[in-house]
Amino acid sequence: MSARLDPLFQSASPVTADRLLALCKASADPLRLNIIRVLSMESFGVLELGRIFSVPQPGMSHHLKILTTAGLLETRREGNSIFYRRSLISAENPLGRLQQSLFESVDRITLPHVIQAALSAVQLERAAHSMLFFQKNAAKFKQNQDLIANYCQYAAGAQDLISNEKLDRHATVMEVGPGDGDLLLYLAGRFDRVIALDNSAEMLEKARVATQSRHNVEFLQGELALALQRNLKVDLLVLNMVLHHLASPAEVFKQAHQVLNEGGCFNVIDLCNHNQDWTRDTCGDIWLGFDPDDLDNWADNAGLSRGQSVYLGLRNGFQIQMRLFHNTEHATQTEG
Repeated sequence: MSARLDPLFQSASPVTADRLLALCKASADPLRLNIIRVLSMESFGVLELGRIFSVPQPGMSHHLKILTTAGLLETRREGNSIFYRRSLISAENPLGRLQQSLFESVDRITLPHVIQAALSAVQLERAAHSMLFFQKNAAKFKQNQDLIANYCQYAAGAQDLISNEKLDRHATVMEVGPGDGDLLLYLAGRFDRVIALDNSAEMLEKARVATQSRHNVEFLQGELALALQRNLKVDLLVLNMVLHHLASPAEVFKQAHQVLNEGGCFNVIDLCNHNQDWTRDTCGDIWLGFDPDDLDNWADNAGLSRGQSVYLGLRNGFQIQMRLFHNTEHATQTEG
């Protein structure tokens, strides 16, 4: 019987000595290994990585260049900033199997406490920046958000995606960051128990006012970690145009897996990646949208299966992705 090849690597081109040497040299350094380890959790800019590892910018840029040249990292432009992340491994990568093995080994590294503390500080700073924005701009939230996408522009697709899941009316649903309550109002009309979670008291009050005609909505102030602390379990978790405001999207996917009941759905509605840097100041965005592969990768790492996807282009040039992920191994991977 012939050996069965992994489809990820069976079409790979031949390995060159120079490329193999570059990968080996790039990984033969403890600092660079820890950088790869940190970038398994999130993407960071050079200044953030310099703070995490207490390395001046020129030195950090040098190490990042080595890792990027070796194909271990890739860059993504966020407006005027460059962010680094671990490279996705393609079928054309001749060193794909070795790189995958390296990543798996690196992920077993326990980061020193000082690096863990610095990493947490950077993420907390991101979160604090986002929270401060919404505290100051709650009254202008809808006006600012409408500059990118008005809910009515994608409401039908978002509601159809949820409706197609055939969730029982008695299912427990949570929306994180309900904003003005547009989608929350729909959820409250479809399901018996709906939870609105937001870390901003001002934004939570706007959602409360919008849904005051409904008596089946609970309001909680805090992060998704609060739901975990309270052992809340839900059948549908919704983030509508929220993920790009959060400090660590990858961590949110892991938390989603924990808060979902078996067979539960994680519904993410967000922007595809763009280069409109003005959204940071006007709308409080931390991330300029996401490549769909990013969401897929975070879901895979969190133990979530991919479900249906809908993509919608807007006249102003932005594109919205509406994605479903499941807390089950049996999800249908389709696109609409």
